[in-house]
Amino acid sequence: MFTLSQTSRAWFIDRARQAREERLVQKERERAAVVIQAHVRSFLCRSQLQREIRREIDDFFKADDPGSTKRSALCIFKIARKLLFLFRIKEDNERFEKLCRSILSSMDAENEPKVWYVSLACSKDLTLLWIKQIKSILWYCCEFLKQLKPEILQDSRLITLYLTMLVTFTDTSTWKILRGKGESLRPAMNHICANIMGHLNQHGFYSVLQVCDPCPICDFFTQQPHLDFYIEVQHTWCPPQKHFS
Repeated sequence: MFTLSQTSRAWFIDRARQAREERLVQKERERAAVVIQAHVRSFLCRSQLQREIRREIDDFFKADDPGSTKRSALCIFKIARKLLFLFRIKEDNERFEKLCRSILSSMDAENEPKVWYVSLACSKDLTLLWIKQIKSILWYCCEFLKQLKPEILQDSRLITLYLTMLVTFTDTSTWKILRGKGESLRPAMNHICANIMGHLNQHGFYSVLQVCDPCPICDFFTQQPHLDFYIEVQHTWCPPQKHFS
């Protein structure tokens, strides 16, 4: 009788232990299922958001044809923030090219301060955000320059584009905003350019120019109509001892 009671107790304890372990396993499975579902939903949401943002960016540049009214600097700034938020070099290279062309086009506008992309540097609310954005854009220009080959015609055009971006925003001499009454802003703008150039140097700006295979770049830019631009590149960035060789 005593032995049967001990057996029943052992059986009851064993069943309780098994039930407890099964409940723990079931809870772990449910937790794992919730984690997997969360990751899948997060991925789907991010993918949908990225598609919507890229569609918005494409629509922005599609509507930005030569005959249309020039976009304000603020519009370009906002669309650039969206592009940089999800930017991938291989997937967004054409969008980035259009962004750079849009920025340079805004800088060429005559007597339209609200169109000049650099005008946002004068906004108290946007100065720091603008500096951060242009640093990111210029470094992506450097990243593209690492991959481009001057001997390929299409690449040579992109090299011109990205070097123009780098020259434009590391030197204030072409900024229309500094003409006339804007001359008083030149010291502050020169300081911003020095800040940008320091950022690029810290990330290896001059090494990027070396990686770009300097000799073909020199051959390309010393041919007309690129000679003046090549001289400007040297004057802006290269001390006498650091000219392209």
